[in-house]
Amino acid sequence: MSRFIQRLQALAVVFSVICTIPTVWANHHEHEAQASQTSGMIKGEVRRIDAENRKITIKHEAIPDLDMAAMTMTFRLADTISIDKLKPGDKIRFSLGKVEGKWVVVAIETDSTP
Repeated sequence: MSRFIQRLQALAVVFSVICTIPTVWANHHEHEAQASQTSGMIKGEVRRIDAENRKITIKHEAIPDLDMAAMTMTFRLADTISIDKLKPGDKIRFSLGKVEGKWVVVAIETDSTP
């Protein structure tokens, strides 16, 4: 009888592993898709900086890659972005990436081109 229980337990372990594979696979591909969703560099102008909440308001040009018209929007900043030297009125170039389903500024630099 104990041999039967051991086999039953082994079968239960195999079954539970098999059942989790689709979930792990789906989560991996969702994360991979989010990481690949980024924009090119976009021209804009800093309108407001909320350093405490790590948000920046940018008046930006149209973003054809994202089918987004020119407008003024507030974006979150990725943890890797330093905003110490930015101020309202600065001309910038920035890139967006999708993080947890939301567009986040993942790269930013001052733009000295006219």
